[in-house]
Amino acid sequence: MDTLILGFFMVFVASIAGGAFGLQYRIMRVYTVENASLLSVFFATVPIPLVACTILLPGWTGAIADVGWRDNLVVFIWGFCWGLGAITYAYGFSILGMALASALLKGITIAIGSGIPLIRHWDQVASAPRTATIVGLLILIGGTAFAGKAGIMREREMRADPKVGGDEDHKYSITIRPTGKMFWLGLLVCLFSGIASSGANVGFDRADVIEKAMVAISHTSDLTWRATLIRWMPMYWGGITAIVIFMGGSMLLNGNWKNYFAKGSMRDCLISSSMGFVHFLAQIPYGIGAYYLGKLGTTVGWGANIGMMLIVATAIGFMMGEWKGTTRPTFRMVLTSIVVLIIGMGVLAYANSLVQS
Repeated sequence: MDTLILGFFMVFVASIAGGAFGLQYRIMRVYTVENASLLSVFFATVPIPLVACTILLPGWTGAIADVGWRDNLVVFIWGFCWGLGAITYAYGFSILGMALASALLKGITIAIGSGIPLIRHWDQVASAPRTATIVGLLILIGGTAFAGKAGIMREREMRADPKVGGDEDHKYSITIRPTGKMFWLGLLVCLFSGIASSGANVGFDRADVIEKAMVAISHTSDLTWRATLIRWMPMYWGGITAIVIFMGGSMLLNGNWKNYFAKGSMRDCLISSSMGFVHFLAQIPYGIGAYYLGKLGTTVGWGANIGMMLIVATAIGFMMGEWKGTTRPTFRMVLTSIVVLIIGMGVLAYANSLVQS
């Protein structure tokens, strides 16, 4: 039971960091989303994990080499998919609006990101916890649907009344009800983004062979959670490659790279760099939590992580005044989504306890 509590606590820490990561985009003065994303993701995936692995996992490069290029390439490709998911989400948002795009993406990410590891470890888990896990994941997906509905109701109210949601939201163009080809295009983009974004967890689960190699060459008798750090390295290399190619290429084409050298950009640089550490905390504690959750760690942990992240993001939205002036039905829909998400996470915790009992 102690490991169950510790596992969910670490997942919760990762969720807070993940929910807070988007705050940087609201306070940028000079940087565009491309500028901030590239810089923060670079710090999160290159220098910070290199320092962490060097200190906590001496000889980690030997484990990478021992695994061989094929397994590293598989994890790298999943990491590349994760990077593509982060990029294409912005396009889905611009077409369908934040609420519907976010709900679709998170629902798909829960289904794919938790489902594939569950199938991969299917024979290692008994029938009862498997069934409870599937029920919990379905409830979480239902919670994201309620959250999406609440967001759509809020966006419609924003269109009708400028006082709803605060003035900050009206700096952005929001598509409330796209129709025809644009709607289907938005759905396809969100579908692709959700599948690609799930690569973060599928790749982490697939990288268990690299963790085993690290344990095998280590001179430490018990690495415990520290060994999970090495799983992220090929993942991060794939993710930053996608970000550099597509976001870096976009900045070269539209000239936004000049923002890095513009007057007053140092403030944004410091914020984005520090957000790289926040982004790092959005994933590493999740991996530690998955370790302590055991056989269902990458299934239960991922579902709970996305569910908690949605709750944290909603709470931050309340604090930022995003739901100011909304009607009671909309507010009730938000509360319903939070309650359903909490129930879903409770079912997942119960499923995981069945494995550990």
